[in-house]
Amino acid sequence: NFLPCSFGSKGEHVIVHALEAMFHTSTIPLDAIWPLNVKKFTHSFLVPYVATHAIAHQLNVSIMDAHTILLESRQAGIRLHPALDSDDKLDQICRSNIQQSKSNTIII
Repeated sequence: NFLPCSFGSKGEHVIVHALEAMFHTSTIPLDAIWPLNVKKFTHSFLVPYVATHAIAHQLNVSIMDAHTILLESRQAGIRLHPALDSDDKLDQICRSNIQQSKSNTIII
């Protein structure tokens, strides 16, 4: 599990992977997100949205407070939870999400 307010690169990777599995982000109409591409849209809007809501839920705070926590804890999260190339736990989560996406039960 990740600390609730410092997801870091690993948390970002898990959120992106879960979003792709649940919503097939490659099917987002490009004209709806222009001038961004899908990757930039996902990382700039969808990931912060999901992370902010997760923080709000886990800490029982408002969305505005959760967003402040997200911004203020970003550097700590990067240091605490880097996405490493040889991260077995991260690989396990991603493999599980691929399998679970077929049954609409994604683990974040």
